[in-house]
Amino acid sequence: MPILSILLTALTIVYAGAVWLFTRGWKRLSGGENQNRPPVSVVLAARNETGSIEACLRSLVGQRYSGRFEIIVADDHSSDGTDRVVAGVAEEHATVKLIRIASAPPDWAPKKFALSKAIDAGDGEIILTTDADCIAPPAWIDGMVRHFEPGIDIVAGPVTLDYPGVKKSLWTRWQRLELFSLFAAAAGGNAGGIITASGGNLAYRRVVYRRSGGLSAIRGLVSGDDDLLVQRMVSAAGARMRFSVDPGTTVTTRPHPRLGDFFRQRRRWASKAVHQQPRNLLFLLLTFTLNLSLAASFLAALIAGRGAIVPLGCLAVKTVSELVLLVRAARRMDFRGWLPVFPLWELLHPPYIIIAGLAGLGGDLRWKDRRFRGQKGIAAERGS
Repeated sequence: MPILSILLTALTIVYAGAVWLFTRGWKRLSGGENQNRPPVSVVLAARNETGSIEACLRSLVGQRYSGRFEIIVADDHSSDGTDRVVAGVAEEHATVKLIRIASAPPDWAPKKFALSKAIDAGDGEIILTTDADCIAPPAWIDGMVRHFEPGIDIVAGPVTLDYPGVKKSLWTRWQRLELFSLFAAAAGGNAGGIITASGGNLAYRRVVYRRSGGLSAIRGLVSGDDDLLVQRMVSAAGARMRFSVDPGTTVTTRPHPRLGDFFRQRRRWASKAVHQQPRNLLFLLLTFTLNLSLAASFLAALIAGRGAIVPLGCLAVKTVSELVLLVRAARRMDFRGWLPVFPLWELLHPPYIIIAGLAGLGGDLRWKDRRFRGQKGIAAERGS
């Protein structure tokens, strides 16, 4: 048996075992029972978001939460009038507060600096973050707070692409399933020590944030204001995390209209892989190596003109393990309409993982019309 086939088989077994553990992890996810309603600071950083910020804020001011909450928006030097839109909503609703950020210090990533200023400006016991292009359901704050039972310091929630008014094409459906798969793995893997989260739907106790050093501790990285921050709170402050899969806590955002926008985001995500905690990094390496070996095995079989029994068998095992996880997660979260897209998603998964992973190894990163030379290239180059 060729060495490549042996390697592929071994990687497939380990990967299928990890996905099986994620699937089992869904059994340990529970609803929140906390009855206290502490003050909450909802914070977000916005840069050039005139097309979405008002809808986001309308969804936030309309929250059904019996406790006190405030909404703090840090305008990250927008040039399109985002601050004026926020100011207009703030005039109508006293719960909304606007902070204008003209520039960030040289050693700070711009978004992290803006977000840290929004956090510092609040006084809520619970900090709840989202993004300016997200819409929260009416019971979002209440549902997330319910998970802050004694001993729970961090609550992560899912983000979907069911944005109102967006036409459902094959491209948007593929993105929707791809993002859901990430949250399915994140929620199930949380029980096994895989710590990750999205800043579009994340909550944590202010005291734990301060104890960990907050965003200042990771200020030099372009991204990571969500997963890297959470990992630091767990490792440095001893925080305990829970994943909410209650449908009422699911935040929605827009899919990417263009492939280039999608790719730049995924490349940015991949570029912070080396900064992940060891368990996360090991799983990312496992996933990348498996898909690379799978593609190489098919290519080798094609060039040699021999059968592809081993790669086909490994692909089948990978597909079944992922399908079982997605079925379990979709039933729990009432996620529908994904199964017809699954074959295409599975077919494109190996090349997608390989290209995104390799692209994240270096080079310039683009984010909100700013350009950075790598994750630590904060002041290397800005502007379009």
